[in-house]
Amino acid sequence: MFPLKAEHIKKVQLDNGLTVMCLEYHKLPLAHITVMVKRGSERDPAGKEGLADITAEMVTLGTGKRDSQQLALEMEQLGARYSASSDWDASCVEVVGLSEAFPTLMDLVGDMLLQPTFPQEEMKQSQQRRISRLIQQRDQAEVIADEIIVQRLLEGTPYAHPTYGTIPSLGSLSAGDPRSFYRRHYAPEDTVLLAIGDLTPEEIRERAEGLLGGWKTKGKTEDQLPAPQRPTGKRIIAVNRPDLTQSQIREGLLGIKRKDEAYIPFKVMNYIFGGGGFSSRLMQRIRAEKGYTYGISSTFQAGHIAGPFVISTFTPTATTVPIIEEILKVMEELIRGGVRVQELEDAKQFLRGSFPLKLETLGQMTGEILNLELYGIPYDYLSFYPEAIEEVTLEQVNSLASAYLLPEALTIVVVGRAEEFLERLRKWGEVEFVEYSEMTKGCSPPNTSKHASTT
Repeated sequence: MFPLKAEHIKKVQLDNGLTVMCLEYHKLPLAHITVMVKRGSERDPAGKEGLADITAEMVTLGTGKRDSQQLALEMEQLGARYSASSDWDASCVEVVGLSEAFPTLMDLVGDMLLQPTFPQEEMKQSQQRRISRLIQQRDQAEVIADEIIVQRLLEGTPYAHPTYGTIPSLGSLSAGDPRSFYRRHYAPEDTVLLAIGDLTPEEIRERAEGLLGGWKTKGKTEDQLPAPQRPTGKRIIAVNRPDLTQSQIREGLLGIKRKDEAYIPFKVMNYIFGGGGFSSRLMQRIRAEKGYTYGISSTFQAGHIAGPFVISTFTPTATTVPIIEEILKVMEELIRGGVRVQELEDAKQFLRGSFPLKLETLGQMTGEILNLELYGIPYDYLSFYPEAIEEVTLEQVNSLASAYLLPEALTIVVVGRAEEFLERLRKWGEVEFVEYSEMTKGCSPPNTSKHASTT
């Protein structure tokens, strides 16, 4: 659905503070319903990382009227699918089915949202599933590298942990923790219901008001979250894993907030630097010219706080240091020489042309609209995006490169056979050395049964 304009999105607030949004889409007989609570993994208590995510799942695993099997059976009979998860800044429950089943789907959504029972046995099984998955992931060097770079860049904030938690934190959760999180953070004034599909605004509002208008829970006032501090010097972390023949490399800096006025110029700058696939400077230099890797990219996450801006790649052990050297050279060349006119035009053309592809499905439209709502971005962003891309200037891109591509402030994480590159890494400064085995200690499923009693 393109162009998607602000006036296409209908929005109303119920008396209890719950926001109801709808978008008519009559090309397919579908209904895509999403409930977003504006509290996510950033609200996980210390030592209980992963609680927001497991709470979202538990909302779908039993209500006052239906246990998890009954919920699953009714959804299956309707040909519907449903899921729930938590990310930074928000938790979501999503249901997709035929528009003719919309009243019944809304009944199920209302039941899950207002009457979750948080069954002890379901809680125990969810813990065990998640812990088993994390144990399997401990063998994946790329996962370890990703976790370390984010943790170091965002340390000192509640964002400095994986949204899915850790093995110790998941094992420490009690059966009462999801219920406590729900009571503290799930409240109508912080909740948005968005329905997209072969529906009318009137039937969406009426159904939402009938089911959710009586929800009176009040959420707790939350303190302002601390912002991450930008490093003043290089930080290098070498994780020794002797069995690897390739090194996983992450180089990170702090990026920007989602609501930053420079968000769109930053997208253009990142595309030219490392986000543009084969047309990016990193890919051209590191893969096409040097042949050091099969793939390299730069990505950034932007939320309520400045998120991580990370270069990700892998390379044979022998070229670990050379690839880091070349990445630094690309950064310095972009800062000194700036962006070329043709690079800017190519980036603009791609970003303008690919934007409609991000609004092809109901799920994609849902994600874009809720992202705007979550971070307070005007809905006309969706229609003015191509124009905003076109207005980005060389001066803006070069200014952002100078402000954010800071080689002297890099956090560098290398997971690999450290004896082959450790000494050469020290030419950039002190290296924090970590044995991989230390990071995977205790990777056996804890006995979660002792945590399953009601609190």
